[in-house]
Amino acid sequence: MSAGTLTVPRRADSIFADGLRMMREKFAIYAAFAAICAFAAWLALPRIDMYDVLARRPAALVTTPPVSVALLLSVAALFFVLPCAVRRIRPTFTMTTWRAAVTLVTIVVVATATELGYAFAVVPGIVAAVLLSQALIGALVTAPERPRSADVRGTIARAARASVRLTRAHFVTTLGVVALSLLILLVPFMLALLGLAILGVTAPPSLVLTTPLLFMTFVYFECVRYALIVRWYAKLSAEEHPASST
Repeated sequence: MSAGTLTVPRRADSIFADGLRMMREKFAIYAAFAAICAFAAWLALPRIDMYDVLARRPAALVTTPPVSVALLLSVAALFFVLPCAVRRIRPTFTMTTWRAAVTLVTIVVVATATELGYAFAVVPGIVAAVLLSQALIGALVTAPERPRSADVRGTIARAARASVRLTRAHFVTTLGVVALSLLILLVPFMLALLGLAILGVTAPPSLVLTTPLLFMTFVYFECVRYALIVRWYAKLSAEEHPASST
């Protein structure tokens, strides 16, 4: 399916309201993941001293069993968030094993290209991040439902080229969208992580509640983040194919 057949989301909808609807679509799965987070925290309670962890090395917080499980499940949740987001612009989209593979490889490719840019200097990394910011959504929108021989590389290459083409003329605005999308996710997630750490020191049993809350915070704001990203992708695509946009 070409980008020109995308459905443009209703502009009256808030991305926060749309994010909540996206979260509700797979809420049973997220609730099950949250329960696993709570169980992992309960198992770790006798063996973890949050005060000692933070006193030794604050960054080690993310390696503690409860937080590690929450972060791992957050990565898994992305494969449920993405199809809900893509259906905002391609209503018939389904996440198949093939498309999940495309998702994983695209994330790795984009992350590698961005990190290489940062390795040379900060600016090339930022440029790469902005120009390739629409590659993941583009790869999923254009990926066929059933795999074809050696098509992963072709799908990702086409999506990368299309992302550069779409964002090049709107670089500054896309940079703003990318920065905003990251802030939407990272600010509340870091606040939830800080709350988990403080309560973990003052009331260790609270980890059973704060760990699944950390996970659910990530899921909701990741839904909001992708609600923004797919809207921007649809807007860029509509400008490139105005006659065939709906």
